[in-house]
Amino acid sequence: MALLGTTLAGCQAGPDDVLGAAGPRDAQEPPAQDASGAPGTPLPDYDAASAVGDLVEGFPAQLVTVPPGAQVLASSARPSDDGTLVDVTLNLRSDEPVDALTAYYTDALGAAGFAVSPSSVPSALTSLTTFVRTPAPESPTESLAVGVFDDETERLVTISGQVAAG
Repeated sequence: MALLGTTLAGCQAGPDDVLGAAGPRDAQEPPAQDASGAPGTPLPDYDAASAVGDLVEGFPAQLVTVPPGAQVLASSARPSDDGTLVDVTLNLRSDEPVDALTAYYTDALGAAGFAVSPSSVPSALTSLTTFVRTPAPESPTESLAVGVFDDETERLVTISGQVAAG
């Protein structure tokens, strides 16, 4: 027993031995950088054409309406490249069933002259409906896609497309 105690007495780790497998024993700490002089990653610019939690200024709320009881998560509205249309997005949260939300937009957009456009595009959404409208032969075609995702506790609605400016 005395021999075992003498043998183990020499096996104590010193402060320099705690690196173990984490790195070589003679590795040195990298020099600390002066944070005040180092350029950081710039933050993205705020996009004035979008809003979180509300409808952005200029959003066509009379055309693309929010269903009763739905919560606006985000919205955007910006002129298209040629200025004849407005690119819009609207993201909502709702407790209403998928069928009720799809019917709401089918009725609301149908009343505004939009027609359902058949689509065979596969989607991970629970429901995806595309609406189109051409108010006059010389007018650009407007289109809106309304997608609803059901996560079994609430529905997330996303609407995106292009509508006439003004």
